[in-house]
Amino acid sequence: MKALDWILRLTLAGVFLYAGFVKMGPSERFAITVAQFTFVPPVLIGLLAASLGWIEIATGGLLLVSRTKRIGAALAAGLLLLFIAALAWALQQGLIVDCGCFGEDPSPSRGKMLFALGRDVVLLGFTAVVLWARPGPRRLPP
Repeated sequence: MKALDWILRLTLAGVFLYAGFVKMGPSERFAITVAQFTFVPPVLIGLLAASLGWIEIATGGLLLVSRTKRIGAALAAGLLLLFIAALAWALQQGLIVDCGCFGEDPSPSRGKMLFALGRDVVLLGFTAVVLWARPGPRRLPP
């Protein structure tokens, strides 16, 4: 179970660290991506665009440290639920938008949005395993 826990944490951390660093570029571009999801209030678009990358980097870092892995997994789950809800809402509204997950996509499509939605659901499952996996037995020092 320890190996699976480590693999899932490393995968989640890699995804969140990469996504966070990609968003660390000019926040104006990412703000345009966020604005495509028309339910985000205009006053929050700049704040979200400027802070989401940092939040994702912090989430990835927390996942890498054993003592903070559950905090990181909880943050990852919250973010993934938010991303899933945003993508599902956009698809339901008939909007074809770039999710902005890993940088700018010049040609968004319904298929890419469905793929991103499925990927986020799988990653959410990874967070569930990290959150609810029982820790292994602890040995007392000799």
